[in-house]
Amino acid sequence: MTIHNLATRAPILALAIVLAACTDNGLTEPGESGTRWNPGETATDSRRGVDLTISYNSTTRRFDGSVTNTNASAVAEVRVEIHLSNGTELGPTPRVNLEANETKSVTLDASGQNFSWYSVHVELGSSSS
Repeated sequence: MTIHNLATRAPILALAIVLAACTDNGLTEPGESGTRWNPGETATDSRRGVDLTISYNSTTRRFDGSVTNTNASAVAEVRVEIHLSNGTELGPTPRVNLEANETKSVTLDASGQNFSWYSVHVELGSSSS
């Protein structure tokens, strides 16, 4: 019979917790890259040929940008989400259909939000895949 005591299990448990913390970026939805952008930076994301470019305007306190379908065929139900460092999720935007090579503007209001970084992602289809 092997007896395991707390002294031998504690370092292993601590290591497991540290490793789990390093791999958990707090993002659980499909398509989230986990890239953190400073408020002064322009964020980009791409998902299956749909490209997002968006930036924060500190004067208007909103995010303005565009989504572009770079595919040769239409893409249905495109939407955008922004995650702020304070835990707030902006969006998703209303679903839009994009024809081949079509670009549409994206705006998300961030009034009243204080944050030090943000992350973005494009969602496609009704299941956000």
